[in-house]
Amino acid sequence: MIPPRTNHQLRRVSKWMDLARAHDTALYRHSIMVSRLAASFAAFLGRPEAEQHTLRRAGLLHDIGKIKVPAALLRQPLPLTPEQLSIVRAHPQLGYELLLEAGETDEILLSVVRDHHERLDGTGYPRKLTGGRISWPVRMVTLCDVFAAMTEPRPYADVMFWDEALERMSKKRTRLDLDLLSDFATMVKAMNASQKPSRSL
Repeated sequence: MIPPRTNHQLRRVSKWMDLARAHDTALYRHSIMVSRLAASFAAFLGRPEAEQHTLRRAGLLHDIGKIKVPAALLRQPLPLTPEQLSIVRAHPQLGYELLLEAGETDEILLSVVRDHHERLDGTGYPRKLTGGRISWPVRMVTLCDVFAAMTEPRPYADVMFWDEALERMSKKRTRLDLDLLSDFATMVKAMNASQKPSRSL
């Protein structure tokens, strides 16, 4: 039996995902993939079931702020103008505010939504966080987000095979958590061990 609180959370997430799908189907598909990767990664690392559930929800909602960004802009090939880029880069803060206004209180989920574009060297956004100021759950979902973005169709870049994406990510030495990336790569390789390298999991 699903606990009442969890059941309520699932209903709320479902409503947000309906809004994401209506706004942009690519946003919806990306959110589903990040959620699956985040939950699988948490399980792979032996994290508690409650944490796996939280990270599954965080993956689904990490980009929810994009429902406040014009869909045409989300689909536009790069390069974006500085003004367009600032609009797109507002989505983490917008998502954080949307969830707060809706009564969300889970600090891990909220931090993932607001901080998943932060980078260890301070080059991310919106808060220019560095190193230890970026929590473990955020670092983890960030890897899932980057990997998913590289291995799914995008209007501004070619789709990569999963091994190409991991190689590219490994070169972002000052930006991503390389210790976590090593574990993530091990998980992805295990998931694809019985398959030929493919463009998606």
